[in-house]
Amino acid sequence: MVRRITLLLMSLAFIFPGLNPYLAYAAKSVPATVIFQRVAEPKENAFTMLVPKGWLVEGGIYRVDPSRAGGPGNSVEAKCDIAVKSDRSGTVMLRRLPKINYADGPIVPPTHGPGANYNGMTVVRMPNVEGFLGYTFKQVHPGAKDVKIVRKEPLPKLAAAVDRAAAPLNSQIAQAGVKPMSFHAGFIVVEYTEGGTRYKELLYTVLVDARASMAAWSNDFTTLMRAPAGEADNWKPILDIVSNSVQFNPQWVAGEMKGQGQRADTARRVLEDMNRIDREIVAHRDRTRKEIQTDQYLTLTGKNDYKNPFTGKTERDTSDWKMRWVNSSGEYIYSNDTQYDPTRDPDERRKDWKLTKPLR
Repeated sequence: MVRRITLLLMSLAFIFPGLNPYLAYAAKSVPATVIFQRVAEPKENAFTMLVPKGWLVEGGIYRVDPSRAGGPGNSVEAKCDIAVKSDRSGTVMLRRLPKINYADGPIVPPTHGPGANYNGMTVVRMPNVEGFLGYTFKQVHPGAKDVKIVRKEPLPKLAAAVDRAAAPLNSQIAQAGVKPMSFHAGFIVVEYTEGGTRYKELLYTVLVDARASMAAWSNDFTTLMRAPAGEADNWKPILDIVSNSVQFNPQWVAGEMKGQGQRADTARRVLEDMNRIDREIVAHRDRTRKEIQTDQYLTLTGKNDYKNPFTGKTERDTSDWKMRWVNSSGEYIYSNDTQYDPTRDPDERRKDWKLTKPLR
């Protein structure tokens, strides 16, 4: 299945968006001061993101070898499985799971039943969103006890936003006389006990149905967010900052796009002008990001616009703290302590912090 780098970039750009249903707890005060450090993706330095000081980042970019996988169905694009954790146990944890292509559809030979390998993809009949997320939860938390799905809903606006981003590619598929890809999004909220702690966890995804055109379906944007039951509101502003902080390494992106083009040409010659489609999607990525973030399911309240004194650019960020500083490396400190000044903090080695003020 040919999937281009632009959709991977979209996935990573929304690496940890929050959802209001996950945060339905009694409010608690956030930490008075939180220092965020910009941390690089550990495997290939593909991107950086802001992570609370002392938290852990595990996983990252990885590749699937087509010679070992039985074909190139999952080898065209880089995959990413990355987690940001408050501690080794992941007491508070946000994890983005990789997009996996599965074989299904009329093109798959009838001799290839469920569980078989078709062009490097496992044959799996496409489930609905709830079924996929339920299966994913069991795989990630095999030892979970007293599991209860307390909420489930579709996310039609998220699916529509992803569909708009894929419109150039879908247009080319339609012109070839094949049914375009379709998208289905939704979430579940699960309560469970693991390691003696009661958790509440949000799982959401977008399922991509390309069975008619590419004999495959896949999951995208699959995200897990958890915290001890009763504490999620306490972590909401912190997760909000992490969710919007991804910055890509241009050299990595350029190399990945070139490599994907070469691998896609070898694996499957579907569309002659795929590079033009890539540029069009990349050009509209920021607009698409805004559309997704304003969706009623994905928008986290309490934001404001700030002017970065180093770049001069306007940044949309959380307003949950009274004070917000930035340094020349793009790291941030947030504090509700109006007397706190990082330039006078003996434990803070950087002294080039500048205070930013809301523009509205």
